Amino acid sequence: MKKILFLIILITCYSCESEGYKIEKNTYDILSLLVDKFGEPMIPPRELYNLEPFSKKQKDSILNQKVKIVIYPILKKSSKRFSSKENLSVEFNELLSDIKRINKKTIVDLSKFKIKRPYQLSILDTNKLKRDVRYVRKNFDKLLNLYVISFNEDYSKAVTISGVSNGYLNGYSSLVFLEKIDGKWEIKYIDTFSIS
Repeated sequence: MKKILFLIILITCYSCESEGYKIEKNTYDILSLLVDKFGEPMIPPRELYNLEPFSKKQKDSILNQKVKIVIYPILKKSSKRFSSKENLSVEFNELLSDIKRINKKTIVDLSKFKIKRPYQLSILDTNKLKRDVRYVRKNFDKLLNLYVISFNEDYSKAVTISGVSNGYLNGYSSLVFLEKIDGKWEIKYIDTFSIS
């Protein structure tokens, strides 16, 4: 009897551990993708000023700059209620409505990020930010606010929010809809809902 009970406990612990591993791995795969996407430098729109567009070499040079990015230390929770998106699947819309219900606090661990670009990542020192509202502008190129992620049951689709600040009154927040294709997360759709 004790052996059976021990076996049941062992199986339960293993399944919980593997579920935790799945959540963590998929979370950091997505967060890494978001940092690569939203951390990249903006290419100035020269066409607005009747100037020649940048050449490929110039664009590559801009995109490969070493950018100093600071990330908020905890994945934020959203209190905002979003309406369904008609152009998206029922499953994406269900994940969108679930995002408000996620109450788990997750502390960001930079060692788990796998980014492809030459970014210098740091965690935001919120105490310094409280003492000096210009702390981010003085020391970093971008502030990324990453939010909790709503996954479907088989971890093949997800919805999250990403906030980007390039300075005072210079930022935006977007809903990000992702799908896992051939084992890699891809951004399927971005809906920017707030611009300052």
